[in-house]
Amino acid sequence: MPIVPAMSTMDQAIQVPISPKLFRKSICYPVVGCYDNKEPYNNAALEIPQSPEHIDTHFLLFTQETPTTPEFLFYDGNDQSIRESSVNSSRWLRIIVHGFVNNRSSIWIKPLQDELLKLKDNEFSDVLVVDWGNGAKFPFYPNAASNTRLVGKQIGLLLQKLNNIKGLSYDKVHCIGHSLGAHTCGLASNTINNQMARISGLDPAGPLFEGKDVVVRLDKNDAKFVDIIHSNTELALGVGLGSSEPSGHVDFYANGGRYQPGCPSVNTLIGDIFVGQSQAAFEQTSCSHSRSHGYFTESINSECPYNAFPCHDYESFVNGKCVQCSTSGCAQMGFHSIYSLGRGNMYLTTKSSSPFCGHHYLIELVLDRDMSATHGEILVSIHSNYEMLTNASMTLKSDADIKPGDVFHHVFSFNTNFDKVDYAIVHFNKAKTFLGIGSEKGHEIIVSSLRLKSIEDSAIYSAPCEARTKISTHTSETILLNRFDCHDSKANN
Repeated sequence: MPIVPAMSTMDQAIQVPISPKLFRKSICYPVVGCYDNKEPYNNAALEIPQSPEHIDTHFLLFTQETPTTPEFLFYDGNDQSIRESSVNSSRWLRIIVHGFVNNRSSIWIKPLQDELLKLKDNEFSDVLVVDWGNGAKFPFYPNAASNTRLVGKQIGLLLQKLNNIKGLSYDKVHCIGHSLGAHTCGLASNTINNQMARISGLDPAGPLFEGKDVVVRLDKNDAKFVDIIHSNTELALGVGLGSSEPSGHVDFYANGGRYQPGCPSVNTLIGDIFVGQSQAAFEQTSCSHSRSHGYFTESINSECPYNAFPCHDYESFVNGKCVQCSTSGCAQMGFHSIYSLGRGNMYLTTKSSSPFCGHHYLIELVLDRDMSATHGEILVSIHSNYEMLTNASMTLKSDADIKPGDVFHHVFSFNTNFDKVDYAIVHFNKAKTFLGIGSEKGHEIIVSSLRLKSIEDSAIYSAPCEARTKISTHTSETILLNRFDCHDSKANN
């Protein structure tokens, strides 16, 4: 039987055989209605939703009174389950919708559920977990992509009954969806005329959705407030598991959104594909894809603010060009983003391990004007109490042109505001030449100034003001840092 690739860059990882149903134009199911694969609903490789019986969606309600024992709600005629439910119209209803290869038992669901159930006062919440795992199984991604339409309709129908029977206002409904679940949240809100108060899209799925009509995917018109976290916009060849296009009132590109620090490399993924470990490859790739719900879960009750900054692109942000809030304001990624002023595209860095949230710091390195031009890479590591806080490439590549008087900036995150910074280690690697070409380039750099500045507060650490530190190729020098600012010192003199 011939094979149709589900995604252009993952055709070895996820494939679906041609079957006669690909040519079926429409189908109708009781209660949830009819579906076809005509444009714009031809996005899912011409698949149409599988039957409600096959998908077997379950709705599990958890409350602060019963945080571990769910109540099962039904949208399709069994109104008794809703009448007798503990749904409280004075509370928020937070809906959790998983994505591909997930279900109610997925490891991230319970931590998110628990954090939401801790909310108090105006955020007091019940939690509804939507389990459509039978319709989201590996490796049938096109089927799962199409099934979002039916599951979204089911959620919408349940919300209509909760509104009619329990008096639940749509202004108290917040849908949190990961990957395909993000688009499912949007489709659910479509069923109730986009009256949902909020949708949080956690790395909305890219394949079969990115660039498609907004009718089939999540966009900012689907709810009164839509916030997006992008964490895996690039897997290979410019395509990732998550979508790169902005789709919310505010879009957070964590660490640039392409992939996340501490996750396996693309080379690891490709190796697994070549040895036939397609599902293993998908799970490894999902590390970056899954960070989005890790960030969101951590943001709910954390004291760390996940500050993000408006900027043209991530490279500009990392290079220190966007470390102040514009007139439109900054934003806090995650649960509290709705209370921030900032809208549009926002950028931030995180740590590579949990807790992921960090305070932002800016390294500024200035080279002496009298040194010779060279090319290569400059790395700076910052140390506090013998702990390395970061090891950053100031040049961002190994063969950068390095000129006298150059000023380099780099933004990084650390989990707390540190009280004391001891020293920096600056390392210079001159780039190798080809057949002696470029050998006239200088063999050392001279650092005239090194500063570390906290972006969130006024803390500044500087190297000795008049120091000129020479660093030969393939060597390192230690530069002591003290709590003062050479720039202020020179201005006062």
